[in-house]
Amino acid sequence: MKKGLILWLFVAFSMLHAYAQTRTITGKVTDARDGTTLPGVNIVIKGSSKGTVSGADGAFKLEAPSGATLLFSFVGYANQTVTTDASGTPLVIKLQGSNQSLNELVVTALGIKRDKRTLTYATQEVKGASIVEAKQNNLVNALSGKVAGVQITNSSGMPGSSARIVIRGNSSLTGENQALMVIDGIPMDNQEAGNPDGSLSGGGTSNRAADIDPNIIESINVLKGAAATALYGSAAAKGAVIITTKNGMGAKSGRPTVSVSSSYSFENPILPQFQDKYAQGTGGKYVDGNNGKQGSASWGPLMDTLKVNGVPVPKRNNQKDFFKTGHTKDNNVSVSGYTDRSNYLVSYSYIKTDGTMPNTDYSRHSLFAKYSVELTKNLRLTTQFNYINSDNHRLLEGNSLASPLWTVYAAPISWNPFPTTKPDGSQQVYRAARNNPYWLVDNTGLRDRTNRIIPVINLSYSPLSWLTITERFGADMYVNNTDYHENMGIIGSKSVDGRLYKRDIQYQQFNHDLIVQARKTFGDWTTDVIVGNNILSNYNNNNYVEGVGLSVPGLYNISNTSNVSSSYYLYKSRKVGFYAQANVEWKKMLTLAMTGRYDGTSVLSKDKQFYPYGSISGGFIFTEPLGLASSKIFNFGKLRLSYSAVGNDNVGPYSLTTPYVKASVGNVNFPFGGQNGYLQSTTYAYPLKNESVKEFEIGLETKFFQNRAGLEVSYFDKKSLDLLTTSPISGSTGYSSASLNAGDMRNKGVEVVLNITPIKTKNMTWDIGVNYTKINNSVTRLAPGLNSIFLAGFTTPGIYAFAGQPYGVIMGSHFKRNDAGQLLLGDDGYPQLADNTAPIGYVTPKWLGGITSTFTWKALTFSFVLDHKHGGDILNLDNHYLLFYGTPKVTENRGTTTIFPGIIESTGKQNTTPVALTQDYYTNLYSSVDESSIEDGSFLKLRQVSLAYNFGAFLKGTPFKSLALNVTGTNFILHKNYTGSDPEVSLNGSGNGQGFANFMAPSNHTIIIGLKATF
Repeated sequence: MKKGLILWLFVAFSMLHAYAQTRTITGKVTDARDGTTLPGVNIVIKGSSKGTVSGADGAFKLEAPSGATLLFSFVGYANQTVTTDASGTPLVIKLQGSNQSLNELVVTALGIKRDKRTLTYATQEVKGASIVEAKQNNLVNALSGKVAGVQITNSSGMPGSSARIVIRGNSSLTGENQALMVIDGIPMDNQEAGNPDGSLSGGGTSNRAADIDPNIIESINVLKGAAATALYGSAAAKGAVIITTKNGMGAKSGRPTVSVSSSYSFENPILPQFQDKYAQGTGGKYVDGNNGKQGSASWGPLMDTLKVNGVPVPKRNNQKDFFKTGHTKDNNVSVSGYTDRSNYLVSYSYIKTDGTMPNTDYSRHSLFAKYSVELTKNLRLTTQFNYINSDNHRLLEGNSLASPLWTVYAAPISWNPFPTTKPDGSQQVYRAARNNPYWLVDNTGLRDRTNRIIPVINLSYSPLSWLTITERFGADMYVNNTDYHENMGIIGSKSVDGRLYKRDIQYQQFNHDLIVQARKTFGDWTTDVIVGNNILSNYNNNNYVEGVGLSVPGLYNISNTSNVSSSYYLYKSRKVGFYAQANVEWKKMLTLAMTGRYDGTSVLSKDKQFYPYGSISGGFIFTEPLGLASSKIFNFGKLRLSYSAVGNDNVGPYSLTTPYVKASVGNVNFPFGGQNGYLQSTTYAYPLKNESVKEFEIGLETKFFQNRAGLEVSYFDKKSLDLLTTSPISGSTGYSSASLNAGDMRNKGVEVVLNITPIKTKNMTWDIGVNYTKINNSVTRLAPGLNSIFLAGFTTPGIYAFAGQPYGVIMGSHFKRNDAGQLLLGDDGYPQLADNTAPIGYVTPKWLGGITSTFTWKALTFSFVLDHKHGGDILNLDNHYLLFYGTPKVTENRGTTTIFPGIIESTGKQNTTPVALTQDYYTNLYSSVDESSIEDGSFLKLRQVSLAYNFGAFLKGTPFKSLALNVTGTNFILHKNYTGSDPEVSLNGSGNGQGFANFMAPSNHTIIIGLKATF
């Protein structure tokens, strides 16, 4: 009995002792560089096989003996060991990036961070510092030349103009082709409201990505293929741009960091070349536009010999006189900091650009606040709020006579536009059907204002170290107000008595995600499983009112007009999605990823509203089994393969109906005679099902010389099927067009990314990045009976989609040619106009490329970005008009002779007849043929060049942590064949009809001086 009691007490004591020596260790793993949390870090008790991995928020929990040593390891970071104690204080582990490893943790779909080493699809990241250094008002333009597979087009040099971003080629006929923009896991709107009169007659406005302040961006990760974006659903079938904002974790703990930056820039327009020898007139005879005579042409006498009443006529440069040097002020102040339980960032920015055209400007106020706090040990709340106010004053662009460029570019060098009005109050013009450009500046104008908020709430709960539940709610809401006015006395508008209009857009988008993520390691296997639900609701109110005929000049109020009409549109749509993803990794070298999603949308037919899709992909790091990870020459190699089939609902709401709309018969608009009238929509509604995008991708990623060089090559084959579009149909049906699944497209391409660090020492680093993209695009099918789809421009010339041709065919009139492409000339030796229209150009470029370089020596940094586009035609419609008027530089050769290469059609013999380049040739032949306006859109640009110096070494004993001065230049064109301002233009803004230019504000090259201080 006594022995049994002693034995029982011994066992109990031993158990209590063991229990006292074992405890629960908790903590969080972060990146020592910027404080971001690291998910998936391996944590092992040294000397045992017991361990765990950190959760999605970097937190971990582990039962371990008191005093145990924990080993933390993660790809891209140096291993770290920590010896525990008995205090019970949660551990904060800060892993240091390792120079011997890849160190590439990127943000993927749904805001989930993953090690790039194990990704099974192509992505490319651009750091926030690079976005800020680009010094672009529009966020999209800051990515130019930096990402393979991405084409970016800036619409014009007008302040606040839109930019377009397309990943891996156009994949929709008339729907949205731009990539999905996502900010901190919340999809955001990137539409361009555009001009109510249409881009052809008024130019464009800003796209909504321009609202995002570059100063708040931590990084941008471009997800290129459908396998990378499948979790986001159909909206990301065209790729996604994942924006991650800063979180305040970059400074030292416990003390706020204040950062102030300011820059000032000088913008100068890149003007086309104009002839400066010949005066207003025709046939060599002078027309005195300064003394009441009128004539549109500049085919008059030489200015050097021209006198009126014995006095030489002054030569003017109306283009340079009209434009001025623009200026931009860009200021930002931010306060950030963090503790062991919370972090915060508050940022305010103000930017103001005064354009190179009079009375044009763009301003933006941006306020951003982000706060994250650990409410309990396993529960973290992150809230953020972004408010943007933008204000844009513009002049009209395009084919409207209210565009001042009509007259600025066409004005004779002998014409003086001042004073702008005559004594009777009418305009001072050199031609009856054109406005004085300075009168337009003073009496017309468009103002586009936006107030926008983007709130996000993210609640993350980790009941277990391997399980995280995330509830994320976000919204994107803005009000856009567009006002336009024309004063009495305008020429060539709806009424000589002027007009005005006002458009108000109220946009609301609400996004909700419930995400459950489980990540656990079983020996050599790591599993990462995600299941979730998404609800996306969209509301769009569009209210438009127009008044024609002012009663009182200069009073731009709708009550001051004699004829008022209005319209109102309300659009609602909703999408519900359920998704799942499973990633299985074996020994960090073999990865299998599967994604599935089931979407339901309100914009498709009831029996087709729900559709499933998914992807499967794999990656194999073949250098691991070969033991090359520590090789000094070839230390990393990965093959990846993916296949995805993604659905898309790329059509506007109510495309399934034929609603009644306000009637318009010929030139008669209702209400008419006190009576209102409505007609049924002329667009027939076919049953609609989802589009589908099927994409195959294979890639190779390599690293050499212990990551001093890296090469990534991707090949993709993307088929876009059953594309949703509005297409013309036979008028005998009673409808002029129809909404239907109308065709297929295919994009095949190669992307190459090369990164090299040729120099890396204690005081000197040189990093070089090269990217190359080649995409073969074709429209493989259109609906039966459908020959083509019109995209932009005029009927002739215009931009079209044709089956069997690349997307974006320029159709127009052309010169006669034989089957070999030789000109068929008349007996007089001049080219002849063909009887039909035909493809005369293709807007799709042959390939794209970019080079980035950053050289740092001690505190001095020199960097540049080169951007190249090879091929892709532009319809320079300015030539059609200006060659007729005789103002382009080429018309200075008037009177010279040439021999056109070609065949005399009547004889079949080679032409040897010299002909004169006369006014008649330019006005009646050359300018009237659309082919003459086709130009090569290739360019080589010094997109950005910057020199910066950090005075940190001189700041000891001062409140400053850093002080940097930089000088930057942007948009210097090194080579172009295009005779206009800039081949990187599009009158259609961010729309699908690219490659169309017509009287648009010229692009600018800029010099910027900036200063940034941190304390």
